[in-house]
Amino acid sequence: MGAWLILNVAGFISLDVIGIPGNLIILFAFLHTFNIHGKVTTCEIILCKLALSNLLVILTWVLPFTLEVTGIHKVYGDLSCQISVYFYCVGRAMSVSITSLLGCFQCISITPSSQRLLPLKKKFLDHVFTIMLFLLGFNLIVSSTRLVYSKASFNITTSRYIMSYHFCIVVFPSYLIYFGNGVIFVVRDLFFLSLMILSSGYLLFVFHQHRKHVKCLSTLHTKHAEIYAAKAVLTLVIMYIVSFGLDNMFWIFTLCTYSLNRYFTDARIFFDSCYSAISPIVIIFTNRKIQMGLRCSSQKKDLQVVKSISNDIARKRYKIKV
Repeated sequence: MGAWLILNVAGFISLDVIGIPGNLIILFAFLHTFNIHGKVTTCEIILCKLALSNLLVILTWVLPFTLEVTGIHKVYGDLSCQISVYFYCVGRAMSVSITSLLGCFQCISITPSSQRLLPLKKKFLDHVFTIMLFLLGFNLIVSSTRLVYSKASFNITTSRYIMSYHFCIVVFPSYLIYFGNGVIFVVRDLFFLSLMILSSGYLLFVFHQHRKHVKCLSTLHTKHAEIYAAKAVLTLVIMYIVSFGLDNMFWIFTLCTYSLNRYFTDARIFFDSCYSAISPIVIIFTNRKIQMGLRCSSQKKDLQVVKSISNDIARKRYKIKV
């Protein structure tokens, strides 16, 4: 038990230390870019929404969970459980949905603009923000059971239909609601997973064509920058499949066995949160605009320091002359 607790605490602290600064850096870099240029691309807006969703997951669940496990601060009562689990589920769902949307967006961006596909491509790009609002509304509704039925796990219950989130549990009033809600969650995730598999398959096909016909790249109407961005998105998609794929396996197993094993629950929550913490690192290291924004910001600070030093020296010289 001692070894598991140490491993558990170390794992969740790592997610906090990596995930919070990582997502904040992405938001800061794009805000800095917007401040300088006055605009950001659609892809950058999607990445900002992804960073916000990931940050919501970490702040509403991983961080409170870490504080509770380490004994630093007791977080969870019934009300805090309801709010925390609800926003955690919404953030997780938005993270999944937006990653899928990002994959589809990247596929459409590198697709050759033929006369037949051009109207469809334009329609999708014009309605990206509407799609994101729809996804947010849908996930707020689907996750509402967490707001209604969540309670602190130390409140003893005799119900058999329980979904455990370690210190918080979701107590469903009947098997129909328990199983139906679980099926909706699994179907939703599998739908977005299927979209990601299709988009990643198409991206791999484009990369294969890119290698075969580098000299004829103009016939594919694909720029090198778009290929580079598509590779970054493919990395995120693969991370999603690994992280959320494992989580959904645990979720299906829980629905079938009613298991509330603590180790099992800890592992499920950890794998579920890994994507939100690690994906910002992938975005930062693969997105040149973020890197440029951070460099520009540091150079601006250096210039301000140099100016303040030079002004200070000038003032001292003036005083000596006087």
